[in-house]
Amino acid sequence: MSERDRPEPDRIEDLLPGTIEAVAGRLLTSSTFEELVYRESEMDALFTLVDIAIKTARHGNEIGPPPDPSLAIASPDLYRLRDLIFSAHDLTHEDEREAAAALLREAASIARSWS
Repeated sequence: MSERDRPEPDRIEDLLPGTIEAVAGRLLTSSTFEELVYRESEMDALFTLVDIAIKTARHGNEIGPPPDPSLAIASPDLYRLRDLIFSAHDLTHEDEREAAAALLREAASIARSWS
């Protein structure tokens, strides 16, 4: 199915494990230039959300782990999540979709630990 034919566009609005895993799943089935551009856009959105979560961790947010006001910086898990998503994005440029999907699944595992 073409991206244009999807009944409703997939929205990346959170860092829930299911959201991240869905991007990984779609990445594995993407093969056209158009599909890969959409996957990269989804990873960009995930990266932006985790970046926002890092910047707002001390003040509380609803897209990452619970805030810890005693920390001067965000949870190390958020930084790891960001690194994984960034690396997955880069791997798609090298046509390493399976490796990129594995990194996204690892990121989803981190997100699962917050629930």
